[in-house]
Amino acid sequence: MLIEVTPEFRAAFPGGIFGALLVRGCANRPRPVSLQAEQRAVEEVLRARFPRDSIDTDPVARAYAGYFKRFGARYPVVHQAKTILSGRPIESPSALVEVMFTAEVDSLMLTSGHDLGMISGSLRVDVAREGDIYTKISGRDQGLKPGDMVVRDAEGIIASVLYGPDFRTRLRAESRAALYGTWAPVGLTVATVEVHLETLTRLLRREWPEAVIEPPRILTAAVGA
Repeated sequence: MLIEVTPEFRAAFPGGIFGALLVRGCANRPRPVSLQAEQRAVEEVLRARFPRDSIDTDPVARAYAGYFKRFGARYPVVHQAKTILSGRPIESPSALVEVMFTAEVDSLMLTSGHDLGMISGSLRVDVAREGDIYTKISGRDQGLKPGDMVVRDAEGIIASVLYGPDFRTRLRAESRAALYGTWAPVGLTVATVEVHLETLTRLLRREWPEAVIEPPRILTAAVGA
């Protein structure tokens, strides 16, 4: 699959990064069957790292918070991580989503999951324009805020930083292949994205040992990257 960065993205986010991980042979199920030990370890480390609700001071959390604040919004991954800090276990009604969520709260890196079979053509890492609309994962149409980081396929926008993945390419019960996208519009490093995708790869291999996982792809706004 071709993934490219548009000139508009390069101009809007000179330090922006998009990481992609493609995996096939990962038939979805209601819950993971092999990740309990890893998930409990992530929960324990998270609670040890951030005593007394100090998670907002983390450099990754602060970078995303700055981006969301520009649009009058709050960073959702920090909110999700706080539920773990309060004692809730990592869980989701979809194994493909739960694996992603486990990696997200471990690194605090924003990630979206998509059914690879529903993606049409190549992908473009881009910027939302005036009048852009897509259907959110909830099934509701959403007008996008100009300047938000988005990814488009041949049929339209599949996700944005502010509003998350779309309905058409969402991970579903029958999904057997996935695309995970890690969004880093400002203030983060390639190394941070790489570590996050390595963690996600390790979790996927643990849950689906026979899956075919492509090497992570890291795209930056730097010309020639």
